[in-house]
Amino acid sequence: MRFGTCLVLIAVLTLASSVACDGGDNGIQVATSSPAASSATVDGAATTTPDGAGAWSDGAPMPTPRAEVASAVIDGKIYVVGGFLANGSNSNVVEAHDPATDAWSPVAPMPETLDHPMTAAADGKLYVIGGWRTFGQEASAAAYAYDPASDAWSTVSDMPLARAAGAAVEASGVIYVVGGVGEEPDVALAYDVAQDAWRRLAAMPRPREHLAAAAVDGMVYVIGGRWSDTGNVADATVYDPASDTWTQLAPMPTARGGLTAATLDGRVYVTGGESFGGGSRTFEEHEVYDPAANAWTMLPPLPTSRHGLASQGVDGRLYVIAGGETPGLSVSGFVEVFAP
Repeated sequence: MRFGTCLVLIAVLTLASSVACDGGDNGIQVATSSPAASSATVDGAATTTPDGAGAWSDGAPMPTPRAEVASAVIDGKIYVVGGFLANGSNSNVVEAHDPATDAWSPVAPMPETLDHPMTAAADGKLYVIGGWRTFGQEASAAAYAYDPASDAWSTVSDMPLARAAGAAVEASGVIYVVGGVGEEPDVALAYDVAQDAWRRLAAMPRPREHLAAAAVDGMVYVIGGRWSDTGNVADATVYDPASDTWTQLAPMPTARGGLTAATLDGRVYVTGGESFGGGSRTFEEHEVYDPAANAWTMLPPLPTSRHGLASQGVDGRLYVIAGGETPGLSVSGFVEVFAP
């Protein structure tokens, strides 16, 4: 029996249909890849689900079901921040999951309620950046740091550009914020943790929101997402901090926004997502990118299709947490764990 709850929030969904982040029928294209397929073709290269690829299991459910959350790992614990609650309001809730004991614990709440925030960990602290204060209307530029040692929050320098529904990832002591909705959404930003200072980076090849990002060997991989005039995209790009340049990679097999990505053993695991319009759905697709080969592999699908979810790789396992089972605004406390 699953303990996560899912609630479709009709009143808020009506609002969601008017904005780019969780819109209704606004021209977004529906991906038609079948999770049951054992192979697909991407630019002529076959991607297959190998035998013995791994298996899914359930973890202890998150105490506060949510969606449109963000997460990061500190000292082996997964912190899940903000998002929407079952009543449709956004949240300042932060809960930590310890994979070693499969147990959850609450921590000090964020200084403000936020949905669609960006989160990364650096130097033993959790950084929460941007997000929507008022859904679809007021993107934040604020940034906060949480110290687990004192269970306390502090304010750090604001982003130069307000953002929500982007992605954040840490590499070599720098937090990179990419994509999202807000000011100059194609411009990437970097936060130097030691200097408490932001700088602008080269713009992404095209703007995207509800995208995913992960870091491997100091490189920032940015995958999927959507935009109002193009719908869901399969784009995969990599940002090189040394040269401040972007490079296009082999596209993801399944175009989708509202997805999540995490690094595990040098590869990028991408799960979930949603599409709108005719045939709208949430995605159970689970695809992994190998930077060394610039190639994708399809893996056993996520047991519960959902979007607005979070994922992290810890101790050789992929943890996929929270998110909504139906397009638009719904919530869950699901924790599903993939062991490659």
